[in-house]
Amino acid sequence: MWKSDFIEAKYHLAVAERMMAGYAEYPEKRFLIGVINEAARAVSRLIRSFMIYDEVKGGLNDFLKRVAPKYLDAVTCEHLVKVLEIERAQKESPIEFARGDKIILLIRGKYRFLTASRIGEFVRSAKCAVSAFPVDFRQV
Repeated sequence: MWKSDFIEAKYHLAVAERMMAGYAEYPEKRFLIGVINEAARAVSRLIRSFMIYDEVKGGLNDFLKRVAPKYLDAVTCEHLVKVLEIERAQKESPIEFARGDKIILLIRGKYRFLTASRIGEFVRSAKCAVSAFPVDFRQV
C-alpha cells in the first residue's frame, strides 16, 4: 500500500521539479503556483507513505511526533509543513498576483510574499525527504 503512495510522491515531485525548471525559462506566475500545488501533492503522498510504512495511524501531528524524527531532520520537516500550509493559503487567498519572482498572497488580512528561490528550497526539501525513505528500491 505504501508503495503506490511513494510512487505518486516521486511522480508529483518530478513534475514540480520540471515546472521549476520551466519557470527559469518562462518566468510566469502559473509555473510557481503549479510548483506549489505539485510539491504539496508530493508531500502529502510522502507523509502518507511514511505513516503506512511505519504502521502509524493519525494525521500530520502524529507524523511530526512519531515518524518524522526517525528519518528526517527538523528543517526538512518544517519545510514539508510549510509547503502544505502555503498550498492551503494559496487556495484560500482572495488576492494573488506575481511581481518579478515573487508571489503575493493576502492571508488573514496580511500580504505575504513568497519568492521563487524559497519555493525551490521547499522542492529540494521534499526531494531530501524522498531520498530519506527507509526502503532502498530502484524500480520505484
